[in-house]
Amino acid sequence: MYTDNIWNRVLDKLNFKDKKHDHITKIGEGAWHSVYKLDRIDSDDLVIRIKKKIAYGELQEFDENELITEYEATKAYYEQANKNHQNICPTYFRYFIEPDIVFTAETYMGKGQELALLEQTDGFAYGKKLGQSFNQIQTSKSEIKGFGNLHWNGTYLSGENQQESNKIWENDNNHYLMVLDSLNESRLSFNREIVNRKIKKLIGNRRNCAQTISLVNRDITPENLILHSGRVSIIDPSPKLDFDLKFAAYFVFCYQFLLPSYSNAPRYLHNTYEENKGILGEIAEGFKQGYFYSFSKDEYIVQEKRLMDEYILWMLLETYEHYEILNNTQPSHKVLQQMGSKEVIQNRLDLYLNELEILCSSFNYDT
Repeated sequence: MYTDNIWNRVLDKLNFKDKKHDHITKIGEGAWHSVYKLDRIDSDDLVIRIKKKIAYGELQEFDENELITEYEATKAYYEQANKNHQNICPTYFRYFIEPDIVFTAETYMGKGQELALLEQTDGFAYGKKLGQSFNQIQTSKSEIKGFGNLHWNGTYLSGENQQESNKIWENDNNHYLMVLDSLNESRLSFNREIVNRKIKKLIGNRRNCAQTISLVNRDITPENLILHSGRVSIIDPSPKLDFDLKFAAYFVFCYQFLLPSYSNAPRYLHNTYEENKGILGEIAEGFKQGYFYSFSKDEYIVQEKRLMDEYILWMLLETYEHYEILNNTQPSHKVLQQMGSKEVIQNRLDLYLNELEILCSSFNYDT
């Protein structure tokens, strides 16, 4: 627990000098922030996230521009999301950065339902709401220019890549083929013929269906999606500029496969993803229905096929990431916390290779 002096400074920054300390309760502990709830009598309750000085066992250097980038990106995502779905994200958001204390304050969006307490039909219904919301957020034109990770230049946010969108799309497609070549040249055991035939056919089709660059969210774990009383809320995003359908598929990939596969990593041991993979799968299925809510039945079939092609490409990237980590020298403490020991990573790599083969052999090569 932080000292009274720290809380006095926090409350002073927020101009809540009349608040007593018994209104503050700890509600969470993330990798990067300690999370508290500030109860307010005459206004909305707030969540206070205080940045940790040590994360994943390492002292975090104070980088003001990096912190501003992180929090301005969060602010931008909240604003864009709320334009399309009023109050789906916190409407109040402030951040404060000083060398000895960094924290954010935002609207408290409530306590979500635990995955284990959701019925299958609830999971599908929440997924459908999320799919529709993500579609409307990602199809809304962002004011931020560029592509990739966001950076604060002292005045505004922009993507790190300022190339023309057609060149970015070309490079994105070429990147998957480079990843495929690296796996082909490895000593990994997998059916290269099946995987290569599918991926190359898929990329050939993909080149002719350019996607829209959108403000997307990389952190869509259940802890950051509050499901409560039929409502959905999005908190603590990790925004970047990337392709819309690609990241719709990322949501489905995470909930259908990736999150349960990470259940044995120290960072996620308490999240019970494996035990609740049935509910996660229902959320993924509902998400697809919601994301393509405006399409006819025939168009839905076409778009779902495109989404599942992107799903396969995410499996390819995750397989490659595990292979690269195992090829490096001793993984960092952060990697070991997020992904598990080298033995765990090796076992997960074997799982991914097997799943990649299944996916590549399950789809018609000519579609």
